[in-house]
Amino acid sequence: MTCSQAGHTEGLYGCGCIRDAEGAPLRPGGLALTETLLDFAGFRPGDTVADIGCGLGASIRLMSRRGIEAIGVDRLVLGAASTDGVAPKFVAADGARLPFASGSLDGILSECSLSAMPDHQQALGEWFRVLRRGGRLAVSDVYARVSADGYTGQLKTQAALLHAVVAAGFHIEGFGDRSSVLKSWAAQFIFKYGSLDALWGGASELDAGTARKAMPGYYLMIALKPGGKPPSGG
Repeated sequence: MTCSQAGHTEGLYGCGCIRDAEGAPLRPGGLALTETLLDFAGFRPGDTVADIGCGLGASIRLMSRRGIEAIGVDRLVLGAASTDGVAPKFVAADGARLPFASGSLDGILSECSLSAMPDHQQALGEWFRVLRRGGRLAVSDVYARVSADGYTGQLKTQAALLHAVVAAGFHIEGFGDRSSVLKSWAAQFIFKYGSLDALWGGASELDAGTARKAMPGYYLMIALKPGGKPPSGG
């Protein structure tokens, strides 16, 4: 979902353009968590990495400053002008149907994008296709820390998520819970939008209640496409 598609009824979840009271991109953990995720992934200068659901391009600029050949992918290109002499590259495309040749990328970065996609397996399969052997997938996103009966939202449990990633052909290198970042994020979101209801738009009270039962958490995950030399050289 893009900004232009995310009205009050539909909600802001997955639009990639949520901002804080000062207009800066608002996401769990901020750029500090992105730094941590990039460190874990081991992307090196010269690597070509696509940021799926890049929104305003903050992570693209961060990767570019590290010497990474970063490409932002979003259905609607929203990136701001270049800053600090870094000119981001953007491609307008569906994150589950990428305009890249098979095996052409060293890495995929996905922050709060996978959970917003209607078909997780299709997206993961496409990301596996465009990565070279030894390429890495770096994900930070929300997940359900417990299984909630009747919950029909996009949140997957850790077990279901890891199963989907492995089924796509990846090898899981690491999964870490970072749910502590959600508390401060929620406070900032409520300060800007009045309540968390704006996330889900027209979602029913039943949906909201079952979502709470799932105890939403936040995770970082690194997965490897087997074969070849990984971006970190390890």
